[in-house]
Parts: sequence; structure tokens; C-alpha cells
Amino acid sequence: MLAFVLCAVTGGGECADPGMGKEPGSRLLERCRAAQQALAAEASATDKTSERTAQAQSCEAFLDGFIWGNAWASWRERRDMWFCLPEKFSARQAVPAVVDYLEAHPDRLDEDSHLLVFLALTAAYPCK
Repeated sequence: MLAFVLCAVTGGGECADPGMGKEPGSRLLERCRAAQQALAAEASATDKTSERTAQAQSCEAFLDGFIWGNAWASWRERRDMWFCLPEKFSARQAVPAVVDYLEAHPDRLDEDSHLLVFLALTAAYPCK
């Protein structure tokens, strides 16, 4: 599902990639910084380049798929999630938490994106 969304959002360029989850955190940081800037630009009605827009959308789509995938796996396995998101949480709300985590841990930027998103959300939204 996530692959389909990424292919549709980016016009197919992401379809050849092995998967964003296996990309290094440095690439995720680049994408999610673009998303953070796009969200700020959206609020101020500033134009965005199409490349930056595609990066921003791919970040949000990846985070959305990651969050839903973890929620589904927790439900299927009948276990609690490792992170506890507020009600009506959206991928857009995850962007700052992921960017903050990646910027605070530059030594981990060569690790896989899926692991870093997990760590970022667990740090930002711990369960009580």
C-alpha cells in the first residue's frame, strides 16, 4: 500500500527504489525537512518547487504508512504499540518529531529510516 502511495504521489520515480524504510536516515531527514518547510509555506501561502513538494509528500506518505502499519500489527498481534499517539494523530504531526529526532542524532543518520522513525515516535510519544 505504501509503495502504491509513493508511486502515485511522486509520479513513479520512487517505484524503482528498494523502499524508503531501507534508505539511510540522512535521506529521510532531507525528505522530512522538505515536508516541514512545505507545511510552513502552506501556512504562509509561499510557492514550493515540485521537487520539494514531492519530497514532502513522500515523507508524509512514509510516516502515514509506518504509523498505520504499526497500529495494524499491534491489533493483529493483540499487543500494545511501542508508542502512544494522541487521538486523531496525523502523519503531518509526526514530521516535526522525526526531524527533531534526526537532527538530535546525526550519528545515526546512516541507519535505516524505518528504525529511526520508530525511535523518533517512541521518544516523542512514549506510552505511560
